[in-house]
Amino acid sequence: MRFHAIQTSPVWEDPTPNRLEIEEALRRCSPLQGGFVVLPELCETGFTMRSDLAAQTDSVQWGSRVAREHGIWLQCGLARRQSNGRVANTATIFSPAGDEIGQYCKTFLFTPSGEDRTYCAGDGPRVFDCGGVRIAPMICYDLRFPELWRHALLGGAEVFTLGACWPAARLQQKHAMIASRAIENQAWVIAANRTGEEPTTHYCGGSSIVDSTGVTKAICGSGPGSIHHDVDIEALREFRKTFRVISDIQEKFLGSPIFRTAN
Repeated sequence: MRFHAIQTSPVWEDPTPNRLEIEEALRRCSPLQGGFVVLPELCETGFTMRSDLAAQTDSVQWGSRVAREHGIWLQCGLARRQSNGRVANTATIFSPAGDEIGQYCKTFLFTPSGEDRTYCAGDGPRVFDCGGVRIAPMICYDLRFPELWRHALLGGAEVFTLGACWPAARLQQKHAMIASRAIENQAWVIAANRTGEEPTTHYCGGSSIVDSTGVTKAICGSGPGSIHHDVDIEALREFRKTFRVISDIQEKFLGSPIFRTAN
């Protein structure tokens, strides 16, 4: 499967031009039918703490239409109202037919910005079957908590898809942790970050695709753009069989399983 990460520069709290930028970026990168595209966290608005504004009523319809028009698996960073009435920072996945496969709600909210006061946290990772590839979406700050990724691995994850609003000041930390998560879990990581400016934060992109040995296969610069790379899932499975790190995991140190497996 071919994976793409699209790097955008969102206009602060204004979904209309941000959707147009994403759609134009998709036209430029021309993803293969059946490919998987990852968009940044809160791609419609930027990393706003105004969750009510971020939760657009037609976000799912928009994501569904875009996925269907391009015939792709599409992971959108969307703010979505949940059954408890609160808004969650989600990674929502759509199929090439435009069907919503499911949503993952960000588990670790970024307390330094007050995200925990305006968004509700998820209850653990999700693993989705997307065209025969087991995918675990993650969101930004989740990257700092390897236990979350380990539980997703035990739920069958083969590829991690990370959407982020990761600031320029800590970009090198992001690259180091992505490589670590890939190596630890013998999994590919497809990481889409944003670029540009927000009122108090500067971003410089650096979206990347990293293989299961921690090698960076593609990386974006500091401006809007996209990257892609093909993932041979059968080769990954064979690698895991040959170098059997996963079978040596001692689950007693991880507590009860918390992953939520879909389809």
